[in-house]
Amino acid sequence: MKYHYQSQGFKNDFYGYKNHFNVSIVNALIITNIIIFFIFNSSISTSNLFGVSPKNFYIWQPLTYMFFHGHIWHLAFNMFLLWMFGKQMELIWGSKKFLVYYLFTGVGSGILIYTLSDAPTIGASGAIMAVLFSYGYTFPNRIVLFWFIPMKVKYCIFLLIGLELFQEFADNPNDQISHIGHLGGMFIGYIHLKFGSYLFNSFSNFFKIKIIKKSQSSNIQKKTTGNVDKILDKLKIEGWEGLTEEEKARLFQASKEKQKNKHLN
Repeated sequence: MKYHYQSQGFKNDFYGYKNHFNVSIVNALIITNIIIFFIFNSSISTSNLFGVSPKNFYIWQPLTYMFFHGHIWHLAFNMFLLWMFGKQMELIWGSKKFLVYYLFTGVGSGILIYTLSDAPTIGASGAIMAVLFSYGYTFPNRIVLFWFIPMKVKYCIFLLIGLELFQEFADNPNDQISHIGHLGGMFIGYIHLKFGSYLFNSFSNFFKIKIIKKSQSSNIQKKTTGNVDKILDKLKIEGWEGLTEEEKARLFQASKEKQKNKHLN
C-alpha cells in the first residue's frame, strides 16, 4: 500500500501531468458553450449571423453554429452527452486528437446542413452525434441504457441512425430538429475514424504544439511499458473489474500503439 500511494503513477494522471486541477478540452468546450449561450440571446438575427444559414451564408458559419443553442434544454442535453461520452474519448485519444475530431465533424456536419437544408441551424448536435458514434465505434459491445433499456452501444447507434432517417423522411412541419445535421455528424465521424490517419494527417499536424525528440520518445516509451506491466500484474490478481477506467484506457491505448507499430514495420 505504501508503494501505491507514494509512487509516481499515483501522483500523475493519465497524461503524465501532476495531479492538480486541469481544464480538459471537453470541460473547455462545455464552459465556452455555456458562456456564449448566456451572452448571446437566441434570436433570428443570431441564427442568421452565426448559425448555418443557406439564405444568408458567411464563411465562418460552419464553425460558429455549433457554439450557439436555441434554448436552455437544447444546451443542457448536448453538453450532458458531450460530458458523458466525450470525457471517455478524450481520455483515450488525448486532448489534441479529440479537439481535431470534434471541430472537423462539427464543421463537416455544418457544410452538409448548408448543402442539403434550407433552414437556419444552430447547435452542437452534429459534433455531439459524431462523439457518440466514435464511442460506439470504439466500444461496440459496452452495455448502456437506451431509453432505460440495457443494450450494446453498437445497437444504440444503429437505432439512432434508423430513427434519424425515419424522422428526416417523415418531413414533419413541426419538427425543428436538424436530422441532416445529426446524420451528417455521424457520417463525417465515420469517415474520420476510418480514413483519418491517411487523409487528414496534415490537418491534425496543424494543432501539433511540440516535437518530441527521438531519445525523449524512447524514454517515454520505456516508462509507458513499465506502467503497463504494473497494470497487467494487477489484472492477474484482481481481474478486469478490479481495474480503474484510467487503467483500462491505458491498456487500450498501449494495444493500439502496438498494432500501429506493427503496421509501420
